Amino acid sequence: GCLAYTSLLSRVPPQGSGQIQLWQFLLELLSEPVANVQCIAWEGGNGEFKLVDPDEVARKWGERKSKPNMNYDKLSRALRYYYDKNIMTKVHGKRYAYKFDFNSLAQACQNSVANSSEGGSYQQNNLIPKLPTPTLHTPVSSYPLFSDRLSPSDPTPVTSSSWVAYGPGATGHAATSYFYSPMPSYYPSLTTNVKLVESEES
Repeated sequence: GCLAYTSLLSRVPPQGSGQIQLWQFLLELLSEPVANVQCIAWEGGNGEFKLVDPDEVARKWGERKSKPNMNYDKLSRALRYYYDKNIMTKVHGKRYAYKFDFNSLAQACQNSVANSSEGGSYQQNNLIPKLPTPTLHTPVSSYPLFSDRLSPSDPTPVTSSSWVAYGPGATGHAATSYFYSPMPSYYPSLTTNVKLVESEES
């Protein structure tokens, strides 16, 4: 659903100087509905969301960017920039309602990576959350893939062999191969290591 897709998209490094962009900030707020439901919330499962309290969203954005004079008028002007990029549109007939185009957003991220790759200093691996080196004492909960990065309401299981593509209303598009890659095959070796340790202790 939207939450799982949002969590992964919000981890994509921002362009340019490395500072967070407004679209990323909104996705970040939306990925924590319990904490932010009073100011921003999803409306359905097709990328539409509403600024429940636009002034509070603007305040949070100003706080993040160290701009205490930020207000909704300034924030809405920034949002209009994304209309031309086809990343976001205003929902007609609904006040403070907007809609993400996730396919265009994923394409914009790809273009950013392609442009950065021309300099030879950017690796696509940086888009994938870093997993800690597994040990016998590493709990499953410490791996972001298995815990907080996915929506608790999504019944689809996640296996260690692959990342499952979660898209709001669409699967199999360009973002699938872009954001998801096979997991390292550490896990079969863990069982062997456990048996070896048990043998040594006995």
